[in-house]
Amino acid sequence: MNPRHWYCTLLIAVLWSAAAWAAAEDAQHNEARQWLERMIKATRTLDYEGDFIYLQGEHLEAMHITHSNQADGELQHMISLNGPMREVVVSNNKVTCLSPKQQVIFNGSHYSRSSFPISVPKDLSKLEVFYAFKLMGTDRVAGQDTQIIAIQPRDNLRFGYQLWLDHDTGMVLRSALLDEAGRIVEQMMFTDLRLQPAEMVKQASLASITTAAMLNDANAEVVDTEEQTTPAPWVVEHMPGGFEQIMYNRVPDTPGHQPIDHLVLTDGLVTVSVFVEHLVDAEPLLKGASRMGAMNAFGTTLDDDYQVVAVGEVPPATVQLIASSVKHQPEAVR
Repeated sequence: MNPRHWYCTLLIAVLWSAAAWAAAEDAQHNEARQWLERMIKATRTLDYEGDFIYLQGEHLEAMHITHSNQADGELQHMISLNGPMREVVVSNNKVTCLSPKQQVIFNGSHYSRSSFPISVPKDLSKLEVFYAFKLMGTDRVAGQDTQIIAIQPRDNLRFGYQLWLDHDTGMVLRSALLDEAGRIVEQMMFTDLRLQPAEMVKQASLASITTAAMLNDANAEVVDTEEQTTPAPWVVEHMPGGFEQIMYNRVPDTPGHQPIDHLVLTDGLVTVSVFVEHLVDAEPLLKGASRMGAMNAFGTTLDDDYQVVAVGEVPPATVQLIASSVKHQPEAVR
């Protein structure tokens, strides 16, 4: 064969193989996306009750959950089954955390993102710019057949997920958070899940919430946190691609501390919190990097007067980039 013809034949074969591989990747991405769309619908619309375990490092927690989708919105209630008594109630845009000594209420449109057990936006188009969706085989969880879906970051500034979705309903029965090295750093898994009529689930939730309120200490601290409508006096100048600020609120001053400004950033899948506190002759609580389980933090100072700390389930480089990019926004103060 003429060497030139041989080279052309080889080149055509390589290009054909690359095109076929890309087409297969696109097909798999699209199929995985369809599974994620089923999951998003299931987590919002199904009425269910069940038990799950949550594992982060050496910390193990068991929870009972009920969820109902009513005409006036979603109602979700979680109660701890081990350790101190704790409850979390999500009702549309309001999140209430109950414990024997404290009741914390979060109000604001962006808390409605906290769908259990993973917050995924309804519109996946923005998310897939920074994450690839892949099929990872099948498995069984809580006695049900599941399809495993991977959400893999396209850069080194985010963590990835693996999700085990019920083959019949699309409901997520297990999730795993993977760090920048691909290690599992956080897991959730249902041990029991039952689809229930909506009214039965709602009544079970309300009964448990009422019991918790009666058990609460009469002197329990009540913290009601409203989202600020004024612009934040701080701006993150260099956010990772896809991230945006979705919330700003001010935490009231406590003994020994000044008021703390709190910003929440997200790329649609993960969130990072930024805290800014006026030091007033005090030493910063955190300088440099810190890690606890899946959570990374980075602390620095701004003009030697303010402590800035960024915290989130993202790689260390991400919180460092965000904390180091916080600047004054004088026009907001005016």
